[in-house]
Amino acid sequence: MFLDVLFQIWRRLSARLQWWFLWLFSPKFMVSVAGVVLDGSDRVLLQRHRHWVPDVWGLPGGIVQAGETLEKAFSREILEETGLEIAEISLIRIVAGYRLRLEAYFQARLARTETPQVIRIQKKEVAEARFFALDELPLNILPLQRTAIEMARSAVLGVN
Repeated sequence: MFLDVLFQIWRRLSARLQWWFLWLFSPKFMVSVAGVVLDGSDRVLLQRHRHWVPDVWGLPGGIVQAGETLEKAFSREILEETGLEIAEISLIRIVAGYRLRLEAYFQARLARTETPQVIRIQKKEVAEARFFALDELPLNILPLQRTAIEMARSAVLGVN
């Protein structure tokens, strides 16, 4: 009975009010992006962030801003943190299950591979960034990100 009355009220609300109520009473999620950026030699870009545990390497990425697509956020984060432009962006994986956080992982290539692009790190966030051969990755990579690298490696090498 109560639900019937509630649904009758709900149907009379404008779409804008319905959306506002859904937003108000739903959990809010932080969405982040990260990804495997390959150069012309299929080396992967890794970096050490200043706010991570020292000596841990990981994929570049960051937080999605309001109104931004996931691909645009990934491209922006790469440009901000390294000065590198990327292309051929494709989704590898979406990971959820964290407390109010969703992570999207991508694979991309440098936009210009015919002339070497110079890495210009954003010093307030990034301690170091460089390219590694897929078979010479450092051991201290975040486990979830190592999985994303392996998925990209399989795609590059054409293996399952």
